[in-house]
Amino acid sequence: MRTVEKVGTVALAVLGVTALGCGPDPVTLPEPPQASETAALVATYQMPTANLDASNIQQVATDAQARLADLHLDWLPGLIVDALTRVHRRLADSGLSSDPTANVNTSRPIIRAVARVHRVCVGWADPAGAPDEATNGAIDLTAVVDSGHVERQLWGTASACHSRFPPANSIAQVGGPVGTPVVNAVLDGTLIVYALGPLPDSAADAQFLLSFSVTSGTDAQVRSTSFDFQYVSGSVQFRVPVASGGDAIVSVGATLGVQGANGGFSCDLVTAVCQAS
Repeated sequence: MRTVEKVGTVALAVLGVTALGCGPDPVTLPEPPQASETAALVATYQMPTANLDASNIQQVATDAQARLADLHLDWLPGLIVDALTRVHRRLADSGLSSDPTANVNTSRPIIRAVARVHRVCVGWADPAGAPDEATNGAIDLTAVVDSGHVERQLWGTASACHSRFPPANSIAQVGGPVGTPVVNAVLDGTLIVYALGPLPDSAADAQFLLSFSVTSGTDAQVRSTSFDFQYVSGSVQFRVPVASGGDAIVSVGATLGVQGANGGFSCDLVTAVCQAS
């Protein structure tokens, strides 16, 4: 067996260079889609809006368990982290900051740019074959550099992206338990990524909110869905609407942690029985 590196390109278009006090900047950067909706999502994750109590928590837990399958947590975060690390490395190689919160030295010319990642997906074959976009699809991601550093919102599309998890001949597959399931994943649709911290150099550094409207699943079952989740250094939270109003935020772990505006609960993953935490 052999490992074939997933290939792709990262293009960096420098649209303008400005200096402080040099007059209006003629460069127009692309506007991120659904910027106000994304900002509202970020605020909801920071401050859940639903009130939780004994009358609604069991239904919230049931809804949360049903939503877990839509999130594809066994493979989707890995695809997004891979794309974000590509953007980070290209910006770093160009001397640009990949940290949305970084202070910029205004005594130097400030570069405005657009970085676009195009990644051909690895496909389902074992061993992996030569990169083939016509068969395996691709992911495209756009990032904007303004005022000297990357903006928080990135966006893009997945075009019939076929990926295998764990990858063929990976440590996870070869060294894992006998019978470790292999997932043949497919993703097609629109993606919005909001960076919660610096763009990552590895999965351990990744902090982002993902909002997606896609057709996704595995070779056995594919369905259309729209949802969002927050990924911070391997930990996942997602949003569940509550019938009485507002959204609860659910944390995935040994149990489901459900946080509302007025407090939280811990819910058993098997029985969905919840206790106040």
